[in-house]
Amino acid sequence: MANLKLDLKNKIGNEKYYEEMELIRLAQEPNMNYKEKIDSMQNRLEKLAILNAELGLVEQYFQEPAPAPVVQGAPVPQGAPAGQVHQGQTHGE
Repeated sequence: MANLKLDLKNKIGNEKYYEEMELIRLAQEPNMNYKEKIDSMQNRLEKLAILNAELGLVEQYFQEPAPAPVVQGAPVPQGAPAGQVHQGQTHGE
């Protein structure tokens, strides 16, 4: 099965990358009406803010399950199968 979290992060990350590139392109565009440029840049910034929020939500809702804790010093069962060393023995039989 596909990894949904990774796919979502990749899709949002790609959209964010292209929005950032477009924002930089708009900022460097010399032949554009100033008001139009400001309005377009504001729209790009709004989209970037939404994409950043989406990335945070993906992390919040698709958390990796915590690994099960390893129990050290677990008690040895009473009916130990053959081959295990019992108390007082030097080797298993």
